[in-house]
Amino acid sequence: MRLGEIQSKLKESKEKLQATKESLNTQKENIFKKVTKPFDDLTSLPTAIFKNIFKRYRLSDFLPYLCYDKEEKIYINNDNSYGAIFLCSPRIKSTDSQSIQELLNKLEEGVFLQFMIFGSKNITDFVEYWREEHLLRARAENNELLENAVNSMAKFYFSKTKSGISKNMTVRVKNFNLIISLKSDNKEKLLKTKENMQNILETNSFAPRELTPEGLKPYLWELFNPNHNIRNIPAYDRNAYLNRQLIMPSTSILVKDTHLQIDGKSWISLAVASMPQEFHIVEFGEKIGDTLSSALNTNQFQDTFFITASVCLLPKKKANSASRNHSIIATQSWSEALFREFANVRRESIGILERIDGQKERLFAFDLNVLVSGDSYESAKQNTQNIISFWSKGGTTGIVMDEALGIHQLNFLASLPMGINEEYMFELTGKYRSMFADQIAQFVPLESDYAGNHPNLMLYSRRGQMAGVDLFVSDINFNAYLVATSGAGKSVLLNMIGFNSFARGDRVFVLDYDTSFLKLCETLDGQYIFLDPQKPISFNPFSDIKNKEQLTDDLNYLSSLIYMLGSSKHQARADEDEKLIKQKIQEFIGILFDEIGNKMEITNIRDKLRTVKDSRFKDFADQLRPFCKEGVYGAFFSGPNQFNINKEFIVTEFKGIDNDPDLRDPLIMLLIYHLNQLMYRSEDRKNRIQIVLDEAHRFLGKNPKMDDFIEQAYRRARKYNGSIILATQGFDDIYNLKTGGLSRAGSVIINNSSWKIFMKQTDTSINMLINSNLFNLSEYEKALLKSITTTKGQYSELLLIT
Repeated sequence: MRLGEIQSKLKESKEKLQATKESLNTQKENIFKKVTKPFDDLTSLPTAIFKNIFKRYRLSDFLPYLCYDKEEKIYINNDNSYGAIFLCSPRIKSTDSQSIQELLNKLEEGVFLQFMIFGSKNITDFVEYWREEHLLRARAENNELLENAVNSMAKFYFSKTKSGISKNMTVRVKNFNLIISLKSDNKEKLLKTKENMQNILETNSFAPRELTPEGLKPYLWELFNPNHNIRNIPAYDRNAYLNRQLIMPSTSILVKDTHLQIDGKSWISLAVASMPQEFHIVEFGEKIGDTLSSALNTNQFQDTFFITASVCLLPKKKANSASRNHSIIATQSWSEALFREFANVRRESIGILERIDGQKERLFAFDLNVLVSGDSYESAKQNTQNIISFWSKGGTTGIVMDEALGIHQLNFLASLPMGINEEYMFELTGKYRSMFADQIAQFVPLESDYAGNHPNLMLYSRRGQMAGVDLFVSDINFNAYLVATSGAGKSVLLNMIGFNSFARGDRVFVLDYDTSFLKLCETLDGQYIFLDPQKPISFNPFSDIKNKEQLTDDLNYLSSLIYMLGSSKHQARADEDEKLIKQKIQEFIGILFDEIGNKMEITNIRDKLRTVKDSRFKDFADQLRPFCKEGVYGAFFSGPNQFNINKEFIVTEFKGIDNDPDLRDPLIMLLIYHLNQLMYRSEDRKNRIQIVLDEAHRFLGKNPKMDDFIEQAYRRARKYNGSIILATQGFDDIYNLKTGGLSRAGSVIINNSSWKIFMKQTDTSINMLINSNLFNLSEYEKALLKSITTTKGQYSELLLIT
């Protein structure tokens, strides 16, 4: 063969080889396209394909968030859909599912509705608001010690998002959020459903607030960048698509069959394997975390989590298929004696057909996902096992969950607001359930714990919710009543209330017993006063009266004080003479003020009463002798008032006079009288005053006149921007066991306290409280009251009734 022919043959062979290679590549490309075609528009992919074609910086392509239409207040997504998102108020206790059924019944065909409870660790706004408010005094007074204390406490609060609240209480701090979202390919249907949903949510007190990209970004950013600085989330940039702003360039993402790892945090998704036939939304609310059992510190979502329920109307084709299947079952005839289980299924199918065909009820597709996280796969796995075990408990009310191996990334992305789509629901996973509205409504995540009203005193719930409580935020009054047995943490709680109130600029007065507040008072450079019979100071109430108008305002109180000092020890006699003698006391106080002004003393009033030609007045005047100049207690009631309020944090210790009730009760009344003057006569009434009456059981209910005074103080406090918190050791201090009702003092306190706080008590006190029927406690709340405990050196618990 000639050389030219050989070269020609070689060229021909090369061309055939190249054509074959190109043909093979085309075939491979077509096969690949065929394989991946079902996933072209998905926001999530199975693990095997995900690993082959996915790069972390492109994960944003699988997120639907694109831009926001401000005029119509809807999202425009990158999968040709539209959406709306609401941030709502979670239910403190989920008891009624009617509002959810109403939402479902208004759901348009082709519209997805999602409910998401998000246990977020973003407490930045909450704690920073607390910090700024509690640095007010430190900055105004240039108090470095107080500033350091507030900053250290804020640092402590933030640290509890990364570690357990205490050694035993291993759950981390969270802020529960309820996010409700809508999504549809049809803009008109979306807008119509959005309007209906918003009206229903507002009517049912969900307080919906539309989440614009500025509000939505922090929630999503936290999920995708958990180990970045959550306290410094970049602001929303209107010049870039939202999905491109949610994942930091340095965030690494690993997809495995067992879990999903995002920025070092591991996520495991749980899917429902079995649901109970009969269930109530109250029972589902309890699945958010244990609140009662002995294992409650274990049965929690220890770290960040979210639970999402996704719902849409079942497409007609699938609804017809479900109806046809039940029709086939219903037509079968089997002996109930031999096939009881099948007979039950048959009866159920007949009932379903009646609801579909007879009552024209609509069937929905329902999907439930639970996402659990941990700092490592091992910690996420351990928490997952605890949650699976916890959810399955309860016999017929147990929900059987299992790890969704291989599709963690699908479940994660589909469970985000507006993350759901038809491919995920009906084709990729197919794990939805066909249910009626009243059935679905029982499995919707709505519940969280009380997040408080205002961050003054910071507390944590058993499920890790951070709660800020401020006694001054109330529509009724600002007073509180606290019951706690010895060692329950009462003094620590009261010290915290005192410190927080002082730090933000309130005035604080404490009636102390046994120096519980001494260290705090010294640290804050406060004023500490020991009441000592051997070192008396004058509390003469008349010396501070400036004019007749002030005297008229205080006349009833002053006459009650003096009548208490001189009245008979026999209550019947004291009640009989009270009206007559008090009237004369008031008359003489007015005359003496005209004569000698504020130099008046009890001695002057005693001398005037002696002039009345009536043995009752003479006896009364003689009984006032111990409180006059020559009497054993005279120094406390004579001369100019020496009780000067020089500081904004004042503690008065009354242990030294506790064994002398004849002196103790009048002095306590006078102390609070002078505090009243501080409140009532203050030029700046915007300055709140917090009054703490500790160990009140030592004087409460012992003297009817004292109870009258407590009532007056409680009633007047709100008017002058004051709050009184009164602490006792047991409910029996205000409850009369003999009569089976509240004592006089008890009625005053309960009826005039917006806040009731119960810490650990004796069994006797708890049973008395429950049997009093004053608070209409449910069986759950009674069990909660009995479960309150104190773990020494770690934490004390309290039940707060607002």
